[in-house]
Amino acid sequence: MTIQINTPGDLQAVMGTDYQVSQQQWAAVTAPLRPAVVIAGAGSGKTTLMAARVVYLVATGQVAPEEVLGLTFTTKAAAGLATSVTRALSGAGLLGEGNDEEEPLEPAVSTYNAYAARLLTEHGLRIGFEPDTRVLADATRYQVAARAVSSHTGQIDELSDHRDTVVGNVLALDSAMSEHLVGPGDVIADGESWRPGFLDARNAEAADKHRVSYLEAIDKALGAINRRAELVGLVEDYRALKRRLGVMDFSEQIELAARLAVEHPEVGAGERARYKVVLLDEYQDTSVAQAILLSRLFGEGHPVMAVGDPNQAIYGWRGASVSNILNFGSDFSHPDGVPAYQLTVSRRSAPVILDLANHLAAPLYADLDGVLPLDPAPGRTGGEVHLAVYETQADELAALADQVGQAHAAMPEPLWREIGVLTRDNRTAARVFDALSLAEI
Repeated sequence: MTIQINTPGDLQAVMGTDYQVSQQQWAAVTAPLRPAVVIAGAGSGKTTLMAARVVYLVATGQVAPEEVLGLTFTTKAAAGLATSVTRALSGAGLLGEGNDEEEPLEPAVSTYNAYAARLLTEHGLRIGFEPDTRVLADATRYQVAARAVSSHTGQIDELSDHRDTVVGNVLALDSAMSEHLVGPGDVIADGESWRPGFLDARNAEAADKHRVSYLEAIDKALGAINRRAELVGLVEDYRALKRRLGVMDFSEQIELAARLAVEHPEVGAGERARYKVVLLDEYQDTSVAQAILLSRLFGEGHPVMAVGDPNQAIYGWRGASVSNILNFGSDFSHPDGVPAYQLTVSRRSAPVILDLANHLAAPLYADLDGVLPLDPAPGRTGGEVHLAVYETQADELAALADQVGQAHAAMPEPLWREIGVLTRDNRTAARVFDALSLAEI
């Protein structure tokens, strides 16, 4: 069945929604079947866009539902995206009825790691990967790393003697190496490339009695090089132990999948034949390894649409590179160019809140070419911003509980889930939870 969709109103009728996509969304929904990137600001409707894009392509006969692949980060996000897409397709009558023996064919939606796991299960033997290798949970991962540290026989001079600190550093370096596709030798070589310069600088400063204070910073740098070299030895022990136990980390899962895609182009050819359209969610938070995996699988002008926002990048600590979305056109090139679409209308927040957010984010916008500030939805008014400074955190938490209670009481139909509290970190979140619980919220 092929349906004519020429306007946002036509798409609304097919999807059965009580709203039309915006003109910004419509431009991306109807984009040609080639690589494209969508910079979607906070609250600008990226999930709506992706669901509408799938419905448009399926309804107009450009792809079948099962030829669509959608990837995102968390299981919850994947479930949300899958629900949005399948609900939209079902509402439009584009999935078929199915029967007792056969389920309707649907788009494939999963997390990046689940997709990498599927690739390794199906093709891992090409690189010597054993399909029964288990992925470590965080607690078990720590236990295995602690075991490797405890049994290490090499000489340790520079590292902390606090085991928890060393184990944490081993896990962090191991993940970073996997996410950046570098080996132990690469890490050592990088450190040693800096050593001569620091030593020359140290000799120069030591010769000048008036600049002895500069030696401390140089010695810290040299110490960091020495500590990292020792840490690499522990990482090698940790990796050897994982191999003996038949286990791996999530970051290692991505690393192996990227290696598979690089070394065996036929795997990518098969995936491109299987999925005619690919949607990549939260692309600003992908790592170097993930970008290489995806570009090797779905490069060569394949219809890949990456959606994300450089201003919402939050996973740099675990190897994510915001340059992936900024350089999408280079990684997924096309002879006719790679269009970039913008979603700047935020339906989540009132104008005064967006004004403040844009003001605070002005330095970010100045550093990101082509990324635009957010605009309020047409006709949206109001909003309030209050600033308060408290002498102690206890005072702040008490005031917060009062504010949440007052906000709930002021609602025409009080619903706790309509109130959100944002915190700086998990430790603060725990204190907020305790304060709200104490106030019977």
